[in-house]
Amino acid sequence: MLIDWHTHLSDYKNIHNAIDIINQNNIVTIACSMDIESYKKTLICAKNNNLIIPTFGIHPAKSNLVTQLDSLDELLETSKIIGEIGLDNFWVKDIPQKIQENVFEYILHHCNHERKFCVIHTKGAEKRVLEILQNFPDCKPIIHWYNGPKDIFDQCIKRRYYLTFGLELHYSQYIKELLKQTPLELILSETDNPESENWLGGNSDSPLLITRVVQDIARVMNKTPEEIENEIWLNSLKILQESGINAEKYKTEGLQCTSKSL
Repeated sequence: MLIDWHTHLSDYKNIHNAIDIINQNNIVTIACSMDIESYKKTLICAKNNNLIIPTFGIHPAKSNLVTQLDSLDELLETSKIIGEIGLDNFWVKDIPQKIQENVFEYILHHCNHERKFCVIHTKGAEKRVLEILQNFPDCKPIIHWYNGPKDIFDQCIKRRYYLTFGLELHYSQYIKELLKQTPLELILSETDNPESENWLGGNSDSPLLITRVVQDIARVMNKTPEEIENEIWLNSLKILQESGINAEKYKTEGLQCTSKSL
C-alpha cells in the first residue's frame, strides 16, 4: 500500500482533484501543516476521509507568526503526529534562529511528553537540530528530505531516526548515496507535494508521484517496487500504530472515502 509521509495538501490549487487521485489510488497521505491556518484547512480535507491523516506543526518559515507559545497547546493535543516543524538557516533568513528555536523546542516538549512522532525540517541547520533533539529523548523524529552533511546523516542513522526519501532522489546522486546507506527499516516515502517536483524542474504535482518515489527507492536498493512498497508500509504501520492510528483498517475494512465535505 502506498503512503506519502510528507505532503501539503492544503496548498493544492485544485484540492478536489488531488483528493480524487488519493482516493482512486488508495494513497495514505500524511498531510503536514505549516501553520494554524493550513492545519484548519487540512482538517477539512481529512473530514470523512480515512486516507488523509492531518498533522499540526509550525514550519520555521512561519515561526514568527506565533506570538504566544501556549496558544499552540490545544492544536498540538488534537494531532496524533506532529509536523512540519524544525529549523531552517538556508531558505529562511529573515527570521532569527532564536525565534525558530523557541517554537521548535516548545513543540518538542509536547512531543517528548506525549512520546509522539514528529516530522522535522532541517535545511541548513542540521547540526543544531540534532543538538536540540538530544534534549528530548522521548520524542520520535522523522527527518524529512535530508540532503545535508554526511556526518549528521550518520548520526541520524545511529540514533535510529526514520528518514523520508522523495522526489529529489530521481535527480540527485548524493541522495542516492545516502539512501544506499539507510537501513530498510528506517526508510519512508514522501513527495512534499504540490511544489517540489516543479521546483526540481519537473511539471507535475500529482499525488501519484509517490509511485515514482517507490520505483526510485527500489532501483537504488536493488529491490522490486513491490518489495519496497511493502517494506515502507511495514515501517509506516509501526509508526501509525504507536501513534494510536488504526492503520489496519486500510487493508481490512475497505476504504470508504469521500471529499463531499470540501
